[in-house]
Amino acid sequence: MKVIFKRTLQETLKIFTVIAVVVAGFIAGYILAKASFSQSVPAYTHWLNKLLISQHLAVFFVVNGVVLLTIVSSVSSGLIAGEVHEGTFKILVAKPNSRIAILLGKILGMWAGVMILMFLSLSVMFLTELMMGNIDGNIANDLLRYFPAYVLYGIIVSFFLSSFGVLLSTIAKKRIIALLPCLLIVIGALALPIILRITIMIARGGESPWILNLIDLNYHFSLIFNWCCDLFGGIKGTTNQLEPLTLLMNLFNSVRVDMDLTRTNVYQSMTLMNKAIPQLAILLVYVILGVINYLASLLIINNKNV
Repeated sequence: MKVIFKRTLQETLKIFTVIAVVVAGFIAGYILAKASFSQSVPAYTHWLNKLLISQHLAVFFVVNGVVLLTIVSSVSSGLIAGEVHEGTFKILVAKPNSRIAILLGKILGMWAGVMILMFLSLSVMFLTELMMGNIDGNIANDLLRYFPAYVLYGIIVSFFLSSFGVLLSTIAKKRIIALLPCLLIVIGALALPIILRITIMIARGGESPWILNLIDLNYHFSLIFNWCCDLFGGIKGTTNQLEPLTLLMNLFNSVRVDMDLTRTNVYQSMTLMNKAIPQLAILLVYVILGVINYLASLLIINNKNV
């Protein structure tokens, strides 16, 4: 099991993958650093909130979004399917290792690698942001306060997605067959529902059908992200609801934006709280699904024909 753990850890921490997460962290940090410079001198709270919104978006969509979730999808979907396709799974089974020990060693090795990559990417982002940005000590402390929240969110979504990838990997005979559904989840959590939701909201004058909340992966992942940030101070927002960044924060705050701009009190009346699904309920559902997927994977691998 130790050999399998080390081998999977090495495969997860490939040079190209390490370089990719470092570059992604640097780019995200550089963009955030540039956003910290302002020609005017804004109020401290407004400036901090704007920087926090940018940072949350960078983590949700880039660092713990496209980069982390794609890596998790790629590694988890190939744990068993890759071995079966290459014919090396028979060799592993022939050695004095139980099938469950093989799968556990691979899962633990994958998890160790994913956690290292996530810490590395977030650390590079923060270091770049603080070293290259116009950020004083007080703001730096407020920005760094969310590091544990980002780690917790990364653990939760990686746990669910990796469990789904591992399950498919134990069923499929080719890695690509297991990888595609995982990538569809990544796209669903980060892209397509946003376009659909905004289109529907505009067409309905700011209303969003309740049934959409049940199938909107982006909404679900956003609720989990918001729950994690609530543990460390909550997501801040600006007072101007017309700003594009604030409109995107709608994804995290579960807020519906009323598109009727004829109202006089646009900065307060535009936002209607939408708590259709409790954050904790969504979190529990995805954690339970992750546990079920892993247990099912252990059961399937134990009875898999090779």
